[in-house]
Amino acid sequence: MNGRWVTYFLGGALVIVVFGALLRLLEPFFRPIFWALILGLYLFPVNRFFRRRLKGRRGLSALLLTFLVVFFVLLPLSFILTEVTRQALEIVGQARKVLQSGPEGIVFSLQKYPRIYALFKSILLKLSPFENQLKQLLAAMASSAGQFLLTQGKALFRNTVQLFLDLVFMLITLFYLFRDGDLFYEELKKLLPTTVEETERITGKVQEVLRAVLFGGLLTGLAQGVAALIIYLLLGVSPAVLLGLLTAASSFVPLVGTTLVWGPVAVYLILKASVIKALILLLYGALVISQIDSLLRPFIVGSQTEIHTLFLFFSILGGLKVFGLLGVFLGPIILSLAISLVEIYRLKVQNARTA
Repeated sequence: MNGRWVTYFLGGALVIVVFGALLRLLEPFFRPIFWALILGLYLFPVNRFFRRRLKGRRGLSALLLTFLVVFFVLLPLSFILTEVTRQALEIVGQARKVLQSGPEGIVFSLQKYPRIYALFKSILLKLSPFENQLKQLLAAMASSAGQFLLTQGKALFRNTVQLFLDLVFMLITLFYLFRDGDLFYEELKKLLPTTVEETERITGKVQEVLRAVLFGGLLTGLAQGVAALIIYLLLGVSPAVLLGLLTAASSFVPLVGTTLVWGPVAVYLILKASVIKALILLLYGALVISQIDSLLRPFIVGSQTEIHTLFLFFSILGGLKVFGLLGVFLGPIILSLAISLVEIYRLKVQNARTA
């Protein structure tokens, strides 16, 4: 008996060590692998359609769909991210120039608004005894802005290289998922300690949540883009349509979200001496545009999945904090898996009581 327990213990320890080492090996590739899994699940019905049209040629169907993902998903996203980054760095550069112009230059830029100009001019006169200190402060701020541009430029280069490598790994994984994903799934079902019915229930729940998250994300982004477009048009900000599209796309960016677009636009308005418009945009962005995401996304996903909105709200926020943008999908997926397992356990207990 003791020998059997020793064998079980050593066998279990060996399994833990081997799978721990395997997870450690795959850890650098978790992000591209998970993105490939999510895209693969969304697009597998399209893959089936291509496979039927191409008379069962798995490799050709997978290759064609992978190229379509590059042209219709990755390239547009790359353009949007590049444009947002360019505008943000440009605004920081303009802010640096204004700061370098000194107190007189800043006040002079407000001449478009006589009352504000008069107010700041009177403040500047009162601060005249501290003119040297004020100039030193603005010079330090301009230097910090320059250092920020340099640091962000280096970080942007590093992140671009890492992003490119992640995209390559994701596309490789995605190709094999398109080609052999259904075979992987059949083998996985044999390994899971659940019945076929229970496995189908779990996978069905995951697919339902994925569809709901995508639908909720698209509708939320559309709503935020439309709300932003309205205020851009009312304030006379141009190009309003492009900024509205960028605002909608930035709704998928973790933590900062649409602030990534309307925030720099507000700074740009301040630099253009449109202070009142900037304040209106800041208030509208914080109270309307940003709040749409917190209120609308969990409601839409909850209505599609029959999961309580409160649980979804915290699963999305927790997913964002732990996994970044990937957490928008992984948070609800983990929640749906937990709910499915609890439901399976509940059914087993009920069956045991009635037996």
